[in-house]
Amino acid sequence: MYKYSAVKRLSFGYRSTGGRNNSGQITVRGRGGGHKKRIRIIDFKRTTTGPHQVVRLEYDPNRSANLALMRNLNTNEFSYIIHPKDVKIGDTLYSWNTGIPPTLPGETPLAKSQMIQPGNVLCLRDIPVGTVIHNISLKAGCRGQLCRSAGTCGQVLSTGQTGFAQVRLNSKEVRLIHVDCSATIGMVGNLDHHNTVLGKAGASRRMGRRPKVRGIAMSPYDHPHGGGRKSKGNKHPRSPWGWKTKGWKTVRRKKWFVVSPKWKAK
Repeated sequence: MYKYSAVKRLSFGYRSTGGRNNSGQITVRGRGGGHKKRIRIIDFKRTTTGPHQVVRLEYDPNRSANLALMRNLNTNEFSYIIHPKDVKIGDTLYSWNTGIPPTLPGETPLAKSQMIQPGNVLCLRDIPVGTVIHNISLKAGCRGQLCRSAGTCGQVLSTGQTGFAQVRLNSKEVRLIHVDCSATIGMVGNLDHHNTVLGKAGASRRMGRRPKVRGIAMSPYDHPHGGGRKSKGNKHPRSPWGWKTKGWKTVRRKKWFVVSPKWKAK
């Protein structure tokens, strides 16, 4: 893992709002301070064709996944992508998000096994059924929006040359996505991100998280659990605004469901 700062022309400085809106009022509690950051400009579209070589792997403080710095072997331009699992330094990645190019006379056609390599980008119509994918776009020619955090992925259940493909996400939700949309092969790396132990309060403060006070330590005017002798009075766990916080279902759907897209191809 690269231990130094990001590429200057592929990043810019970021100043935290501390949970405040444009009038200075706190709208999100528990945020403030934190170490200074630089936002990395990530290529979610992968529209540049040609071979790209992985130069190094970098840590990104703005997301759970790591980044891979790539160099275009034709133009020597650099770009950032989300690091897929099993992609190493020195690997060569390709992008065919507009379709597989036709084979010219005298050239050897690429095998399907070479195309379905972690880190390559293909249209959903060119990806075999059962393939694990990430960085999935919802509109043709747009950036990837689904499955971008550490350890996440989707799986192609059905596809074709026209119409919509069925992609199952980690939440068991099945999305109908047009076959002209693109996706990256493989799973997002840094699978052990959820096992990270901060170890001390200072590590949390550097991430911009301020301390939180328990509800039972507040007064009854500030929290539903407040008042009394350090007991919430046999009440169900609730937020300061009175809605339930544990065991309250937020998705009103069945266990197996299909979500149709809002956008449809003409």
